[in-house]
Amino acid sequence: MRTVADIINQAIAENRTPEYLLYCFAGLFVLTGEVLIGAAIYNRSGVAAIVGVALNGLAWPAYRATRAIRAENLMLRMLEVPLMKAKTAGEAAKMLTEMFESQFKRSSTPKSKSVTKVNP
Repeated sequence: MRTVADIINQAIAENRTPEYLLYCFAGLFVLTGEVLIGAAIYNRSGVAAIVGVALNGLAWPAYRATRAIRAENLMLRMLEVPLMKAKTAGEAAKMLTEMFESQFKRSSTPKSKSVTKVNP
């Protein structure tokens, strides 16, 4: 029978491949964009510069996705301690339900915009 730590380590290991792939894509986008910007400066081409800047901008979604993967891995690590302390399957199920409800409720609720009133 596998332990809680083994299962969590397996889940985190499965997240490593997409994380490293996203890092590679981000690096590739930035390097290619920088080369295009340099070539655009050398050749005095505005179109190539715009394409280079656009490629540099494509790195940000990859960085954001990587941060989301890291947050999920951290959440999995935080589950390990309470699960190890649970004495029965019912306690573990209750703890998992509460944790996932709070996590998904927090991530699915839209962020409210603060409104400031201006007095005339």
